[in-house]
Amino acid sequence: MNILLVSAELAPFAKVGGLADISGALPIGWKRIGHNPIIVIPKYKGIEEQFHILKTDLSISFTLFEKERVFPIWTSTLPHEDIPVYFIESDDLYDRPGIYGNPDGYADNDERFFVLCKSAFELMIKLDIKPDIISAHDYHTALLLPLLQFTYSKHPLFESSKGVLTIHNAQYQGWYDLQRMIAMTSWNPEDCLWKGEFNALKTGIDYADLIIAVSPSYAKEILMPEFGEGLENVYSQYSDKLIGILNGVDYALWNPESDTCIEHHFSKSDLTNKLIGKIQLNKHYFEDNIDCDKLPLIGMVSRFTDQKGIDLLEGCIENILEQGLCRLIVLGSGEERYQSYFNALQLHYPQFVSYSQGYNEQLAHHILAYSDFFLLPSRFEPCGLTQLYALNYGTIPIVRSVGGLKDSVQPFDSITQQGDGIVFQEFAKEALHNALMDALSLYHNSTMLQSIMNNAMQADYSIEKTAKEYIDEFKKLLHKN
Repeated sequence: MNILLVSAELAPFAKVGGLADISGALPIGWKRIGHNPIIVIPKYKGIEEQFHILKTDLSISFTLFEKERVFPIWTSTLPHEDIPVYFIESDDLYDRPGIYGNPDGYADNDERFFVLCKSAFELMIKLDIKPDIISAHDYHTALLLPLLQFTYSKHPLFESSKGVLTIHNAQYQGWYDLQRMIAMTSWNPEDCLWKGEFNALKTGIDYADLIIAVSPSYAKEILMPEFGEGLENVYSQYSDKLIGILNGVDYALWNPESDTCIEHHFSKSDLTNKLIGKIQLNKHYFEDNIDCDKLPLIGMVSRFTDQKGIDLLEGCIENILEQGLCRLIVLGSGEERYQSYFNALQLHYPQFVSYSQGYNEQLAHHILAYSDFFLLPSRFEPCGLTQLYALNYGTIPIVRSVGGLKDSVQPFDSITQQGDGIVFQEFAKEALHNALMDALSLYHNSTMLQSIMNNAMQADYSIEKTAKEYIDEFKKLLHKN
C-alpha cells in the first residue's frame, strides 16, 4: 500500500525529540515489509546545507489568506533507504531557527503546520500518487484529517484513503486562533470548536479513522484525567478507534556492533569494548580521572520539561554524589530551571557530574552505549525511545512504571534473575532514591549485573515488529471500505 506520512520532525533532517526518530523509523519498517512510504516535511532553515537535498522542477500552489501562494519542492531520500522525502519550501514560514519556536512556539505555527498539511495533499495530486493511508503525527499534522474529510475526500486520489492519527504526546495540542483558521480553511472550523476554541489535536481525533497511541499503556492512561490533558473524555468517546502500539527501534542504527557514532564496538558475548568506551567517556567528560571500574556511570539524554521527572532528582541524587557512589553524565536542554540545576550540580560535584547543554547525536550514542545505567524518572512517558536504545547496549534503564516505560522495561528479580531494568512506581523522591540505591547495589554484584545485562540485550523492540502492527491495523481499515 501507499502510505503518506507527514510530520513536523524527521530524523536525521529535523529533530527535537523522539517524534523525529519514530517518523524516520516507521517508513523504513514499512518499506522492509513491502510497502511504499512517501514522506513530506517542511524545508527548515539550513537543511539543504547540512544534508544532500535537491531542488526539483516541481512546485505547488494554492490560495492562502486570499492570496495565491507558490511552494517549491525539494527532495531527498532517507539515508541508506530508497524512501522519498519531499520538503516544502517557504522562506517566510520555515527559514528560521528551530522547528517550533521556544518557549511558547512561533505565533504563526497555525499557518506553518496548516501549509504543511495542505501541501502534502497538493503534492500527491501533482505526483499523481494515490495514498491508501494518510499518517498524521501529533497536533502539527492532525489537520490532515479534517482536510481529507472536508476538502479532498471527493478527489479520485483520496476517495478511498483512510486517515490515521498517531499521538506521541497528548500534552501538546495546538490551540489556534479561530478567525485565522476560518480565513485559512475551505471548511467551517466553527464546527471543530473545543471548549470555545480551536484545538488542532482534538479536531484530528474527531476526523481520524484510527487513533494510535505510541504504547498500549499510554492508550489506557490518556482515558484518565491524570494523563488525558483535558481530552480524556474525548478519547473515551472514541475508545472504539483508539489503540496502542509500542514504538520500535531501527537496529541498523542503534546496534553496539555497528553503530557508526561510537568507536568501540561490542556485543553481548564480548563486552570488553563497552568498558573501554566507558573509560574514554569518563576521561573526556570528568575533571578527575578516578578509577572508573569502581564507580557506576548513570546517563541521561533528555529534553528538560516537567514531563521528564527531573524534579525528583533535586534533593535525591545529591546525597549519593556527596558520598562519591556514582557518576552522572547528562545531555539535554529545555526549561531554564533544569539547565541551571544541572549546571549547578556540575559546578558543585565536578568529579562526579558532567553536563552538556543542547543535543549532540554522537554524544547521545556514547552515553547510551557506554553508561552502566540510563535514567528516565518520567512523570509520564507516552513511549520513550531512549530506554529501548539503552537495552540493546546493555545499559540498564532505571525508569518509573508509566506509559511505554512500563511496557518495555521489565523489573529485575534477583531470585529468578528475570527482567531487564530497575523500575519504581510512585512519583516521589524516596522511590527514585531507592531505585538508584538498588542500581548501585546491583552494579557491585557481578553475577547479577551480568544476568540483567544479558536480559537487556536479548530484548527485541525492532521497528519491523512495530511497522507490522501498524500495517495490520491499516489493512483492517481498508477492508472496511
